[in-house]
Amino acid sequence: MKITEDDFTITTIYFDGQFWCALIEQCRKGKNFAGRYIFGAEPTNPQILDWMISGFDKVPLLPVEGRTKIRFKKLAKAESKSKADGAGIPKTLIAFSKAQKEYAKERKILGRKQKKIEEREKYLLKQSKKKAKK
Repeated sequence: MKITEDDFTITTIYFDGQFWCALIEQCRKGKNFAGRYIFGAEPTNPQILDWMISGFDKVPLLPVEGRTKIRFKKLAKAESKSKADGAGIPKTLIAFSKAQKEYAKERKILGRKQKKIEEREKYLLKQSKKKAKK
């Protein structure tokens, strides 16, 4: 696999008001992906290094549209001014949550289809057993 200048990964660790999180932004072959990992309590340096080595590749990355630079100082100012109206939330986080919702919808639809198929197979199996009994 050839790595170009356009392929990169940016990891930002931040405090979202309740938990410490890592926002992973990745660009591969011109496509943007984002993922979020929640640490919980403030992670220590060894915990972060251990996560980077062993858990980083397990974070699900969802496709997002575009990439915007997160400016945390502006974010902090905007949050202090107005927390209720949602202003100051980084566009990457908004795109990630949108991608998460779309992924959940797709999984729900696939789950329903799979369940219908399984119910149909179960019904046909019962019917064939009934016919075999007679």
